[in-house]
This record gives sequence, structure tokens and C-alpha cells, in this order.
Amino acid sequence: MGIPQRLLRHFSLLLLFGLGTVQADTLRVATLDWEPYVGADLPGQGLASRILDEALALNGDRAERVFLPWQRALNETREGRYDALMPAYLSADRSRDFYTSMPLLDSQLGFFHRRDHAIAYRAGDLNSLRPYRIGVVRGYVNQADFDNADFLTREVVNNDWQNLEKLLRGRLDLAVVDRYTGYHLLARNAPALREQLEFIEPPLEIKPLYVLIPKARTGGEALAANLDRGLRTLRQSGRLQQLIADAHLETAQGIRAVAEHPLAEQVPGAGGHDRAREGADNSPAAPTLDWQASLR
Repeated sequence: MGIPQRLLRHFSLLLLFGLGTVQADTLRVATLDWEPYVGADLPGQGLASRILDEALALNGDRAERVFLPWQRALNETREGRYDALMPAYLSADRSRDFYTSMPLLDSQLGFFHRRDHAIAYRAGDLNSLRPYRIGVVRGYVNQADFDNADFLTREVVNNDWQNLEKLLRGRLDLAVVDRYTGYHLLARNAPALREQLEFIEPPLEIKPLYVLIPKARTGGEALAANLDRGLRTLRQSGRLQQLIADAHLETAQGIRAVAEHPLAEQVPGAGGHDRAREGADNSPAAPTLDWQASLR
């Protein structure tokens, strides 16, 4: 029986990069439990972890992930105690302290609300959110205008599930959560109640998820360049799209198909497109990001 072509292509990439490798490094990567993108108990520790591992392997390196509370992971990586932090949104503040490469994949950030509690939110109009109690997570970067809107009523917690739980109990009106993280957590922690909450269309923002490499780390810029090369090779070979399609984010844990998986509209030949079609009409196509356009 022959070896599938996509496996041959992947092995050839490993050989190509491996020929130029002098010494393999084990990188200590700070992260958090943020399912389905990353999690200590997930297969391969999650989709973002699998993408990172394959990109690093192309340069002969590997990752050792350390799971921490997010604020601690961010602070200690900024100080150079870890080689990298992932997965993270980018902001002007973080750009000053970290190097970045091409993103791992995209996240759909937005609001969850109770189905039995009407929300008069007009997309793009933050003033329409004035009447509501909004749950956010300590240390998270959200959408820039939202984060700067000091007239909004925010309640800060330590993780996404705490926000969703408060929403289920009626102690919040809205929770800012990634679409797939929200539905994944509901399916895992409260399957009997998951239909009580829904994601508001359209997303607040389509946000790339990055690996951040501290400028305080010696050789950080070179590490970012190597990682960028690996990620671009994965994308150009089709392997990145295959990893995303194989994750079946839109149906994980029995979740109904609520949207296309990240990048499905943005990269050519992404697998799993038809599987995600159901429900996609309810989700606007994500805008093409600068880094994606540059590779076309």
C-alpha cells in the first residue's frame, strides 16, 4: 500500500529543514488551558499546539509547554523567563515587548448572551452596550475600541468559563469569549444548558492568534524568523489548512455547526469546507488579513 501524498509532502519538508539544522533546541513555551486551541488534556495539547509543534519541527526544534494562569504567563514571558508565549492576540503594548511571526490561525472574538434575554446591540456601535454588564477575563486583549471604551460596565474574572457560568446564572448580560472556546466549554461543562447561550453575530473582531517571543530573550529575533519560516512553509504546502480542517472546530464536542472554521474562507484549498457549510450563512466572511494577502 502506498504512502499518502500529503504525508510524503510533510516528510519531505522535515528533511528539507532538517538538513540545515545544527542543533535542536527545546523551547519552554508558556501557555494556558484555552480549549479547543490549547489544553493539557487535549490530543496533541490542542490545535494551536499541533501547528506550533510542526512549524518548530521543520527547524529541528521542539516545544515544552508550561500551563499557567494567563496573566502570570504573559508577565513571566515578557521578562524572558520563557522562550515564547502562545496563543496570544497582538496589541500595541505587546508589540513593544515581543517579536512575532505569521499567526498560527484566526480566532472569532465576540459576545455570548442568554437566548431568553434580548440584547439591543448594534454591530460596531459600542454605545449600544452601555446598559449591559459585560464579562471580560483579566489580562486578555480584546478589540481595541472595546478595551478603550471606559464608559462600559465590565466585570473581570480569571477565565472564560467563569464568565459563561455567570452568564448562565444571570449575573452578566454579555460575556466576551472566542466563539469556539465558548461552545467548547459549554459542551464540556454544561451540556444540558448549552442551548441557553448563543454567540452574537457578527463577531466583534476576527483576531489572529500569535506566538509571542520576548525581546528580553537572547536570540529572540532569530527564533521568531525561524518560526515564521516554518509557519509559512506549512501554509504554502497546504499542511496548515489540513491541520485546521482535521480539528473540526465547528463540530467539536457535539457542538452544532455555527460557522466556518478559522481560515476556511481565507486560504485556498482548505479541507473540511463542505463540512462547515451548515450554519456558515449565519457568519460573515472574515476579512483577508495583511499577512494572508502577502502570501497569495
